[in-house]
Amino acid sequence: MPIPEDRPLTCLFCGAPEKLELFEIWSGHEFMFETCCLDLHEQVAADFAEDPAWARELMRRLGAETIIGEQLRRVADADGVFILDWHPRIRPIAFGAARRFVERHHEHCAPPAAWRFGAAIWNGRTLLGVVMVGNPVARAYNGRSVLEVNRLCIRRDVASALRWNACSMLYGWAAREAQHRGFAKIITYTRADEDGTSVRAAGWEHEARVRGRSWHGTRLRRNDNAWIDRDRWSRSFARKPALHSDTPAQTEAVALPTLTLG
Repeated sequence: MPIPEDRPLTCLFCGAPEKLELFEIWSGHEFMFETCCLDLHEQVAADFAEDPAWARELMRRLGAETIIGEQLRRVADADGVFILDWHPRIRPIAFGAARRFVERHHEHCAPPAAWRFGAAIWNGRTLLGVVMVGNPVARAYNGRSVLEVNRLCIRRDVASALRWNACSMLYGWAAREAQHRGFAKIITYTRADEDGTSVRAAGWEHEARVRGRSWHGTRLRRNDNAWIDRDRWSRSFARKPALHSDTPAQTEAVALPTLTLG
C-alpha cells in the first residue's frame, strides 16, 4: 500500500474518500488509527506486519513523532499488538532514583550503597533501565584506576521490543564515561547462566570465570546471589591524565520527565 498523500484519495474498498488518521497514542507506545471502513483498517494492519519500513514511514507521516517528540525506531509487534518503539536515549538520573529503580526491578541484587556515576535509558516516555558505576567490590582492583559496573538493571515488565539493545547501550555509555574521566579500566560481572551477549556487543572482553563465594568481609553483606559462578568482563583504555572527577561527559540538553517511583 502506498503512503497516503496530502490530496484526498478514493478508498479501494468502500469507494468513499479515503480516511486514514492517527486517532490516539497512549502510554507513549500503544496507538489507534481511524479509517473510513473496516476493510481498509484490516489492510493497513496486514501491511504493518508485512512491511515494517512502510509502517514506520506511515506513522511518521501521520505525525507520531511530532506528538511524542521522539524519533521513531520502528513499529514493533508485541504479542500481536503493534506498538511504537522509539530510539532509546541515555539521560542523567539521580542516585536516589536509580537506587529505587534497582530495588523495584532487579531480579537478584540490592542496590549499591554508593556510586561514582550512573545514567538511565528511556524509550520515549518509558524509563527502561539504569546503570550504576562505582568502585570495584574486589579489593584487588581498588586503587588501580579501575571502575566497576556494580548494577545494570532493565525492566522486564515492558514489551521486549522496547528493551532491544538497551543493555548494550548502557554498557557502552559506562565505558565511554569511565574513559572520559581518566580511568584505565572498567569491569563488570555477569552470572555464569547468562550468555553475556549485551556486554560483548558493547565491545567488552571476557576475562575470567570467577567461582561463587560469600561477599562477607569486614561487614555483613547480602548473599542471596553470592554463590553463583560469574564471568568477569572488561574494557581497558589508553592512560590519560587522571580526571577521576564527578563531572560527566557532555550530554544532550533535554527536558527530563518527572520521575516518580512510588
